[in-house]
Amino acid sequence: MRSSVILAFVPAVLGCADPSSNSCASFIKANVASCGTFLSTKITTTTNLPAWATACSNKPSAISKECTSVKTSAASSAAPITTSKATPTTAGSGTTPTGITTTLPTSQGAVSTSQPIPVSAGQNFDGGMKLYDRYPKVCAEQDETGEADTIFILEEGATISNVIIGPGQAEGIHYKGTCTVNNVWWKDVCEDAITFKQSSGTSYINGGGAFAASDKIIQFNGFGTVNVKNFYAQDYGKVSRSCGNCSNNGGARHLIFDNVIARNGGAICGINGNYGDSCTITNTCQNSGKNCDNYKGNNSGAEPSKVSSGNDGQYCKVASSFTSSC
Repeated sequence: MRSSVILAFVPAVLGCADPSSNSCASFIKANVASCGTFLSTKITTTTNLPAWATACSNKPSAISKECTSVKTSAASSAAPITTSKATPTTAGSGTTPTGITTTLPTSQGAVSTSQPIPVSAGQNFDGGMKLYDRYPKVCAEQDETGEADTIFILEEGATISNVIIGPGQAEGIHYKGTCTVNNVWWKDVCEDAITFKQSSGTSYINGGGAFAASDKIIQFNGFGTVNVKNFYAQDYGKVSRSCGNCSNNGGARHLIFDNVIARNGGAICGINGNYGDSCTITNTCQNSGKNCDNYKGNNSGAEPSKVSSGNDGQYCKVASSFTSSC
């Protein structure tokens, strides 16, 4: 496996902003040498700032505050700022959530990387509930981006567990084969949270959740099955969408949802019945009663047309356990 060197940040102390949620604190904790003149000279102008100042919203006062905090904490504790490799553990580690959680977990630190982190075939990456994000930021909101703008790329049979993904990435995680996702959270989805590209077989999403996805959370471009259980979604467009106009369209995709809570968004799934897609929903709640949309997909790139919404017993299979009370 090709290793990617990433920066591990120490916890905030002595008045510093929390590096697990503040991009300015995260950058400065990992790049103390960049403080330079911000420690020796009072800078107030916002012109001619270094490129990395965007992590601090180009605010000299914020930069000076964090630099001063780092200097003070270093003097009192001498805690080193270290680097580490994102090396997956052996397959089989990581736990499978057995219930649903509706709040974003507290991060146990922050990790920044300038390129996607690869997880090799059959390997398991356990993130230890740290916040992982891209720096510099690559999120372009709803402008189309690609695999180079992900935070993780998983190969066939890989597993990723216990990760919080920050807002600076654009494409979340890309799965090039069947994979397993355990307790992974998206703090703020940019383009899509997850893209599946498997040619066949079944991938699993166990636990976790996603917030602030103006479009889709799960993008299914491959074929086979994606099985989602104990997942939470809030403020989103659709929880999942089988690609409606991909050039490789023609095969069936199957989505299975069990024990999912989705609030303030659209349907749980969008599928292409004309290609034999299906979406099965059990023990699930969407607070507006939206469950499944059936489309007529194409492979020409044209906008697909909606055929129907709701249970039809063939393509959209919605159990009586579906509810809007959540």
